[in-house]
Amino acid sequence: MGIEVLALALDGVILDTEDAHLKSCNAAFESCGLELRWSMQQFREAARTWGPNNALAAVVEKISPPASPRDAARLLQEKQRMFHDLILASVPAVHSGCAQLMEDAIDSGCKLAIVTDMPVQTATALLDRAFGDAVTKMFSVVVSGANFNPSGDNGPYHLVLRTVGVEAAQCAVIDGAAPALRAAQRAGIWTVASTPHEKDTARISGADLWCPNLQETRNPAGRRTSPSRAADFITFAALKSSKQGRLPVMPGSRQPMPLHANI
Repeated sequence: MGIEVLALALDGVILDTEDAHLKSCNAAFESCGLELRWSMQQFREAARTWGPNNALAAVVEKISPPASPRDAARLLQEKQRMFHDLILASVPAVHSGCAQLMEDAIDSGCKLAIVTDMPVQTATALLDRAFGDAVTKMFSVVVSGANFNPSGDNGPYHLVLRTVGVEAAQCAVIDGAAPALRAAQRAGIWTVASTPHEKDTARISGADLWCPNLQETRNPAGRRTSPSRAADFITFAALKSSKQGRLPVMPGSRQPMPLHANI
């Protein structure tokens, strides 16, 4: 089965938001009176487990004494506010490999979708600044403020499928965080993990394919499935070739990825 819809993450796949997320996390720690400051490695660990937008959940669950719901909410709100201000001041760069992949997909007649748990206001501002008036032409569906842990068939990827009118077997999802990949898997969709870090192999083992930084494809055990030079990015044709011939993924057929972080 081919790919009629390609659903992409906004954070880390379409746009390089990593630095802005790290700065906003550390600014939120300072604003809320916490001595903690994250390195990039610590942020990446939390983001892989919780997603970049909700990376601070890794801190909230470990604070001793436990943070009150009010204090936890304030920390998360401060982070969101500061991230929004940062991306308005300096728009994150579009990932060159994803830009190529999106162009390939559109030229092949594939529809593009965005699924992000980023707040609607922030996601809208970010897309407007990154793509301008081209947003509505490029993307058939944009789901922001997504809840990746809903019950039944009310998840964000189910919404994409219903909106575009395709079956799960005709869709593919690219993301680098466990919550989004697991939500796509529960919807029965073929998944690609894009995280570039070697030690992530175990964390992305639930994905069908590993494509580090969109530069080369690997199976979840870390072995390359196609030769690639460092400067090469995966094409839409190569992505379809990787997917074709596989049986449709049924929800719950794979082992869930671990949801823990060493902060």
